[in-house]
Parts: sequence; C-alpha cells; structure tokens
Amino acid sequence: MTTQTPDSPASLAGSLSGFLVLDFTWSVLGPTMTRNLASFGAEVIKVEWPRNPDPMRKVMYAAGETDPGLDNGPFFNNLNIGKRSLTLDAKSERGREIVRRLVARADVVAESFSSRVFRDWGLGYEELAEINPAIIYVSASGFGHSGPYERYEAWGPTAQALTGITAISGMPGHPPAGWGWSYLDTMGGSLATVAVLAALNERERTGVGQYVDVSQTEAGIGLTGPSFLDVTANGRSLGGAHFPPGNRAVALAEGEGVVHGYRGDHGVPYNSYRTAGGGHNDYCVITVLSDDEWIRLVDVMGRPAWATDPALARLDGRLARQDDIDEHIGAWTATYDKYELMRLLQRAGIRCGAVQSNEDLAERDEQLRHRDIYPELEHPLLGRRRFEGVPVRSGDGAVPVAPQWPLLGEGNDHVLRGLLGMSADEVAELDRDGVTWPLGVPRNIKVARSLW
Repeated sequence: MTTQTPDSPASLAGSLSGFLVLDFTWSVLGPTMTRNLASFGAEVIKVEWPRNPDPMRKVMYAAGETDPGLDNGPFFNNLNIGKRSLTLDAKSERGREIVRRLVARADVVAESFSSRVFRDWGLGYEELAEINPAIIYVSASGFGHSGPYERYEAWGPTAQALTGITAISGMPGHPPAGWGWSYLDTMGGSLATVAVLAALNERERTGVGQYVDVSQTEAGIGLTGPSFLDVTANGRSLGGAHFPPGNRAVALAEGEGVVHGYRGDHGVPYNSYRTAGGGHNDYCVITVLSDDEWIRLVDVMGRPAWATDPALARLDGRLARQDDIDEHIGAWTATYDKYELMRLLQRAGIRCGAVQSNEDLAERDEQLRHRDIYPELEHPLLGRRRFEGVPVRSGDGAVPVAPQWPLLGEGNDHVLRGLLGMSADEVAELDRDGVTWPLGVPRNIKVARSLW
C-alpha cells in the first residue's frame, strides 16, 4: 500500500489498485468488508456456486418486481457493487486447483464460513501460505476460528444478543427490545476492513502475509464498554430496576436514587418527541445539556407558563420532573414538521435532529446529498438506480463507486482466460463438465419466494 500525505494528489479510489481479492464471503458481514476493498480499487472476485448461492441474492427485491432472480435484487447488488462473479465448484478437485492458481496471484483471500469449511477443502491458512507466503487470509465469522464456539454459526441479531447489545436497548421498565437490523454484520465488516488494511500495510514493510481472524461477536463487545464499567466500577448490572433509561440520559430508579444512562453527558430534556404527520419516523430528538440551553428552548416555545417554573431552571429540578417535561414538549413538537422543528431549534443553538427513515436519507437529507453518498448508477437488470456510495472523501472529492456488478458467472472469462491464461477450449470444457456451472441448472435461475 502507498502511504499518502493529506496534500497528495492521488485518489483514495486507486489506493488498492492492482490488489487482487478472492472473495468467498456471503450474507452481509464478509461482503461488507470486500465491498470496502473494491471501493478503493482492489479487484474483487466473488467466488460462489449457483446451487448454493449467497442467500442475499434471494432477498429484498424492488417493489413490484415480477421476475425475481439471483441477479436482480437491489440489496445484494448494493452490498456487492464493484465485484466480479466467478462461478466455481470449489468442492471439486478441479475447482480447488483453480482456487490454488488464483491464490498464487492474489493478495487477499476472504471467507465467512464456519471454521470447518475451508479446512475441509484443504484450503486453511497453512496450505494457502505454502502456495503464496505473502497471502492475507481473513476469516470473518460469528465467534472466530478458535475456542469452544468456533463451529457455531451466527448472524447479526444473535451476535447482538450474545454481546449484551440487545440487553441495553429498550424503553424504561420494559424488557430489552433488541435491534431490528443486523448491525453487527456491517459493524463487523467495517472492523474486518481495517484489519485487512493493517495486514496489507504490514506486508508492505515485511513482505510476509498473515492470518486475520475476525469475530463478529467480539467486535460487538467493544461497543458495550460503558455497561461493563457500570458492573465493574459501580456494582450495578442490567435487569430489574436497571433496565436502560430508554432515550433519556439519566433515569431515576425507585428507592435507589439516580441511575445514570450510557451517554456520558447528562441532560433534561433528552428524548425523541412526536412531530406532525404521525408516521413511524415522525419524531425529532431534542437534547438540553445546560441551564442556558433550557432557557433558549423555553424562549423558542414562546415561554409557556409551565416552562417558566423556577424549579425547572436547574438540572436537578428538571430531572425530578422528566415525565411532565416530556409530555409538555411532546404536545408542542406535535404541531411542527420534523425538519421545520429541527431547523428552528438548531438556529437557536439547541441540539436536535430529525429522526429519518431510509427514504428520508435518500431523498431529503441535504448533507448526504451534498456529499453525493447515493450516486445514480446504471445496472443491466435494474436500470438506473441510486446505490450506496463511499463514506470517505479524498483530496479530489468523492470516491467513485465502480459500476461493476457480480452477475452470476459474468466474470468467468475474465478470470479464467484473462487472469489464468486458459484457452477458450479449456474454459468451455470446465463449463461442459460442471466445474463452472452445475449440470442441469438453468442459466437464469428464478427465485420462487424471497427470504424476506
């Protein structure tokens, strides 16, 4: 990797140009990592088998889609943008021989299987390092590839529960709510990206590759530090009266004094408030962290009588009456559009933000539009659509997203003939013998039912 200074004219988009990544990952955790590598210029070859394709090829189709297949799911294509597809039976000896030839040329081999899969194929790190001592082999799994849980499988929601993240999400007085999205898949993928970049940087200095073992669960534990401190330093554990204080920064536990939340700064009000419209995301978050900010909020609200009570001028007085304050503020905010309210309060120097849906982010967020985080790209089956961009900018602007799509098998010729130098007859023979496409399986595989 090339070290660049802030004044360097080189673009981040090409910082991994010339690097070859063999991507055996699936679902969300691993593909997030390899998508990031592709964004910075690496050539990423997604290796999979049509009989057992990436399950994300079967989910989240566009509204009104009448012909769902393995190549036209927007979610899958967004998650794997910038990659090529190689269909290969890696369980066969001829397939594994092709893998070995690619490993000899590759910089990174990535997989997100349970620990036994690559070992059973005879493609563990020791075997790959014999082929290519400089290879970076990264395993992205639920629990890592050692220990009593190494053969267990996991995905975002289960990993979130096991790490304690689920336990600290919820409303006061209610059991934990958990997270609806597989946050640890994307979080773990981002952490794995950093680990791979660090390994490549070390290889540039030493010439030696290494094995990178990323545990999705352990990535999540790093997000629960305040909860661990509450147990070890304060002697408190979650459960019973100590359920999380919801959106509030500080909560009162009956008979036990003050139970602090996990946000560092203390403030009242500190909550999400309903706004006009009544939709699922029609809320605005308002946070007041000082008595001066409270005075400014009272002025913006028109100094209603309830808010001018001298007892509320100080944090301890507001803390004792959080329910009453929230009720009054909620009645006031319900008369405003969330964006109108956000701008009104921000102009007054009050911390606030509109709660946004995915549609809001794509269509209404001025900051994201300015940063061009959702560029429009042409997909051969989906047409012109917005896709997720790269949340990093280089000196010459936004890092572009390559409009390359891993349609099943579209990269076979490029890999087999272009990278490995096979003849057209050799490639045709592999196809005829079921090594690069399963015998009896149609080329345009349809999906009877979306997984979700």
